Amino acid sequence: MKCINKTEYYSLKIGGLPKGCKQCVQGRKTVLFITGICGMNCFYCPISDKKNQKDVTYANEWEVSSIKDLFKEIELCGSKGVGITGGDPLVKLSRTCSWIKQLKKRFGDKFHVHLYTPLLLVNEKSLKKLHSAGLDEIRFHPDVMDNKHWSRLELAKKFKWDVGVEIPVVPGWEKETKKLIDYLDGKIKFLNLNELEIADSNANKLVDKGFMPKDSISYAVKDSEKLAKRLLKYCLKKKFRVHYCTCKLKDKVQLSKRIQLRAKGVAKKYDVVQEDGTLLRGVVYLDELMPGFDYEKRLVKADQKEVLSDLGRLRRKIMSRFEVPSELMEVDKDRLRILVAPWVLEEISKELIFKCALVQEYPTQDHMIVELEWLN
Repeated sequence: MKCINKTEYYSLKIGGLPKGCKQCVQGRKTVLFITGICGMNCFYCPISDKKNQKDVTYANEWEVSSIKDLFKEIELCGSKGVGITGGDPLVKLSRTCSWIKQLKKRFGDKFHVHLYTPLLLVNEKSLKKLHSAGLDEIRFHPDVMDNKHWSRLELAKKFKWDVGVEIPVVPGWEKETKKLIDYLDGKIKFLNLNELEIADSNANKLVDKGFMPKDSISYAVKDSEKLAKRLLKYCLKKKFRVHYCTCKLKDKVQLSKRIQLRAKGVAKKYDVVQEDGTLLRGVVYLDELMPGFDYEKRLVKADQKEVLSDLGRLRRKIMSRFEVPSELMEVDKDRLRILVAPWVLEEISKELIFKCALVQEYPTQDHMIVELEWLN
């Protein structure tokens, strides 16, 4: 007899998880945001303004310009698969298929690739191209409130891959969601129900429609989880598996474990890897490029060649004066600063005229700072 089970990942399930989700909760899935262009315009879409309706490509937090950048991110994170999302990946079908083929060629047939797409551009031709490219799992995002294109997902049964549906749990949409669930019975392998979340990009739209956070510290929408539990009970007699994915899972499991794995991949001899995957490192800043107001803009506007030359000279002087081994001090070409072992910087910072700090930051391409402590 089927039943609803708690997972160790702060989620609920009926049956087993899809392979894409299994890798996700292990932190072994790189998220490939293939394009921000999409024809759906869902009011609950959490995509940031810098991505929404823009033809940009990201591998996790890193804006990439080539497949080689994606390969590097996968290797740094120790990923065993990729989840392709957007926007709508079918808007850039040629790019999507090309990158799937190259992923399979580089990492082998067992490297798992799944993809999310609404139904607007789904047809037999587009699905055939995705299947031929090597896609292992396809997740459709139908419009819960409009059944106009629902029948298109049945085309996916013509191909040998795992077929599922993934939708947010929107309070007030119980009747319509159950109607979709009834339609899906016997047509898909799994259904993923996502707790509705509030993001910077959709907050105003959600609040205008009466949706509020469930508490003061959460970005999950009030009553989304309550509805999800009722929908899970409704699904007990259905033929497909179900997974209710919470905001807590995405934050405390998916992101946290991927961060920890990436930290191991990027850490240098001067870094101290923290338990949560952040890196503790010493930093020497030039006065004009210290963190603060307009920090990112100042980094972009800086004369890279001149600044790197100054940093190189400063590094050599510090190494010579304090006999610092070269592997414990490096010029950061991305953030225009000098990185140094924290235990070394704590000893010498009082003798330096440049601003020194102990910085705890994510091991991601954006180097987001979690904590900063000035030493002088």
